[in-house]
Order: sequence, then structure tokens, then C-alpha cells
Amino acid sequence: MSRMNSMDDIYAKLTKEQIEEIEEKFARADAAQKIFEKWSQEEIDRTIRCIAWKVANTQTFRELVKMSIEESGMGDPVTRENKKYKIRGVLRDALRQKSVGIIEEIPEKGIVKYAKPVGIIACVIPATNPDLTPAGNAIYAVKARNAIIFSPHPRAVKTGARTVELMREGLRQVGAPEDLIQIIGTGKAKINREMAEALQRKCDLVIATGGQGVVRRAYFSGTPAYGVGAGNATMIWDETAKLDLHKAAYNTMISKTSDFGSGCSADGNIIIHESIFED
Repeated sequence: MSRMNSMDDIYAKLTKEQIEEIEEKFARADAAQKIFEKWSQEEIDRTIRCIAWKVANTQTFRELVKMSIEESGMGDPVTRENKKYKIRGVLRDALRQKSVGIIEEIPEKGIVKYAKPVGIIACVIPATNPDLTPAGNAIYAVKARNAIIFSPHPRAVKTGARTVELMREGLRQVGAPEDLIQIIGTGKAKINREMAEALQRKCDLVIATGGQGVVRRAYFSGTPAYGVGAGNATMIWDETAKLDLHKAAYNTMISKTSDFGSGCSADGNIIIHESIFED
């Protein structure tokens, strides 16, 4: 089945408003990406700093957390605020990498690697993280000179829209095309599973964060996809943990209970070396 036929099939399940919104936002994203891919590394890094801090400053993120919990009915208002540090960590890691021109050379193999944007990314936002997930993935997308269109969970549309609005303000402040970051399903066209699937079919890459069903649909979209499910992170306590077993236990407790354990990276189980098991 060709990509065009595939889109015709899924568009048959959508309303006229949903189809028009997807087509319009893709056209705007494509135009913005073609402009931005010519920007320098310095300009790109300034851009991701701005969009990150628009969301991850303490006051704004507290407001987003309050909004997201009231809208979705899920989450812990105290520990969720700490997720702003994840956004700052993503920014830190992204700033350490190069994403323009030659990014790696392996002389002994005669290999030179050049960074190239993929184009337009579709990103599924989970109801548990409508404040964190858009910011983190937008930083990565823009760092690599891509445009990104978000598909919010129906239970967290308003929070997702507000987060995207803040990042678009950041883009405008540095003179970057604001249509690098967009979101669907916040206007007349109501978001549903079919609209999210259409977005994934049409884009160049999918990043899906959510439950098992969300991740499977991303992998079956026919588009290259990265999926992050509920997670079941395994912690390994080796012999060195004996130096401070209380700290090891405390860290796992913090991970598992933060925001009621909703994060996909929350500790799920522990493998303990036999030499410290009894202790």
C-alpha cells in the first residue's frame, strides 16, 4: 500500500475540520522547517534555551502543573513540580551536542558523519505529562532543526496547548519561525485516536509516549517511530551500594513515588548483588 493510499484510508475516518487542520499545520510546519534548517549552531542553541526556560522556570511550571492536574485528575502537585529539572537536564544534554555540519569523524574508517534534519516530527503527549513531554521533545526536535506537531491526550488538551503556546512565544522572541512547534485538536477539530493516527501517518518521524496501545499504534503507523511505554526500569545495586544502602533505598523510593510513580523511568524492580542482599 502506498503512503498516499494509506492517508486516503485514514482520512476517510476523519471529519472535514480534522483533515483541514492536519493539512494546514503540516504546510506551516514544512515551511518553518525549511527556513530553520539553514540556521547556525549558535542560533539553534539560543533557540532551545529560550523555549526550555519559557516552560521550565519555577513560576510557569508550577502553573502548568496545577493546570494539568486539575484537567486530567492525575498527579501529585508537590513532586510533579520537580519535573522541571528534567526539562533543564534535557536542555543541558542537548547543548553539549553538535547538530549542524560535521558531527563525527572516524579517520581510520574513512567515515564522516553530517547532521541532517528528518523534517516534521509527530509527538504523542500522555495525560500524565502534558507539561514535561512537549518541552523535552521540542528541545530535541528543534536542536536537530526539525519541526514538531503535538497530538495531546483528550484529558490534557488545555495543558498541552498552553505549553505549546509558551514555547511558540520563545520562538518568536529569538526570531525563529513559530510554526516549528504546533499542536492539533485544540480548536474546532476535536482530537481523537483517528486524528492522532493520521498525524503519525503523514509525518516523517513519530515519538510516542504513553501506554502500550499508544506505542503499538505508533509502531504500526508505517512511519519510523520511537516509543516509550509505561516503563519497568530495573535498578542494579552492585557491591558498591554497601557504602550507603540507606541512600540507595531512599533514591529508589523517591523514584517510585514521585508524581505517584507515573514517570516511564520510575524504578520498577531491583536486582541486588548477593554480597549485600542480606544487609
